[in-house]
Amino acid sequence: MNHCTSTIAKAGGLLLWGLASCGGPDEAPIVGFGINLAGAEFGAHERDFSNENPGDHGQEYLFPRKETMAYFASRGLRIVRLPILWERLQPILGAGLDQAYTGRVLEQLDTAAFYGCKVVLDLHNHGRYRVSDRGRAHEFVLGEPQDGAQGLRSEHLSDLWLRLGSHVREHPALMAYGLMNEPHDMGRANWHETSNQVVRALRSAEDRTWVWVAGDEWSKAHEWLQYNPESPWIEDPIGHTAYEAHLYFDRDGSGRYQLTFEEELRTDPNLLSRGSERLDPFAQWCKRGGVPGVIGEFGVPWFERRWLPVLDRFLDQAKQEKMTAVAWAGGDWWGEYPLSLQPRNDQDVGPLAAILRAAPRQPLSGSLRVGAPAVQSAGSATFPGQ
Repeated sequence: MNHCTSTIAKAGGLLLWGLASCGGPDEAPIVGFGINLAGAEFGAHERDFSNENPGDHGQEYLFPRKETMAYFASRGLRIVRLPILWERLQPILGAGLDQAYTGRVLEQLDTAAFYGCKVVLDLHNHGRYRVSDRGRAHEFVLGEPQDGAQGLRSEHLSDLWLRLGSHVREHPALMAYGLMNEPHDMGRANWHETSNQVVRALRSAEDRTWVWVAGDEWSKAHEWLQYNPESPWIEDPIGHTAYEAHLYFDRDGSGRYQLTFEEELRTDPNLLSRGSERLDPFAQWCKRGGVPGVIGEFGVPWFERRWLPVLDRFLDQAKQEKMTAVAWAGGDWWGEYPLSLQPRNDQDVGPLAAILRAAPRQPLSGSLRVGAPAVQSAGSATFPGQ
């Protein structure tokens, strides 16, 4: 019995309806529902955040606790998308990785392996990198030409992933690289050309890890055809690229849910079908191109049960499309954040319960008994769509 199979066998049932493989570099991608575990990317929207002022662990940001991953693994969610930040990983572009932050990433992978989880490392930078310029934060857009300055180039992102890959690519818990979360407002930059160059650099270095490539302009599934090419744009010689879209059910698809459910329903009598309808353009695009598609983020407010039928229809559609979908979000610092999937009063919140109903467990030998982690106070939380 190999390491990956042994770990999974110890941990209990997988919440997967497709391929329950270990997801190695030459295997088909795992298909199922998963969970984002946020916290390591918090604090990036502070005005003074930069590569020289990345914040302190436990103060401005926090990697998920072992108990948090254990809780969601015990519920069957074993696909974990882990948001991380470029500036904390690599404080100097083109130079070595930060030892402490990289060490915490490796600790997360070790914890995931123990609980039978697979991890997508999500670079949660929105197509940007913030540097300190004489004490003030300056934001560079990836691939945007600079007049007389070096700028932020595709080679920088390739360098980051090659350096990180040298530490993680052989780890049994690694599922994929999330190349860049939600690029948007890219100016004169061409995200599609940049992402293609980065994947080609990885393959040239013989890195066979699966890569999740997000769509442009917030990666919204229902606007996929508006902001992305008519056909898949990554030239991957080994075909280990999946395309990542995000899907929220509020009017603008931002995940902020600024309108009440009643207000949403008044403006859209077909609201119950909104999730499945928004998934369809992206799903059809993937089918025509013959490529895997994934939903890297989705979610509804935990306190508003009237959103649950909308979520249910989306989950059924994702299941029919055999498309991996990763819920936003678990994590220890969410507090009262509307999309938090942390347990309350030792009970699953409604959206999590809906996900568990949509994909019944496939029993494996062994069991996992853990206590639910307590919900802690919110830190410097970021929100999807920001």
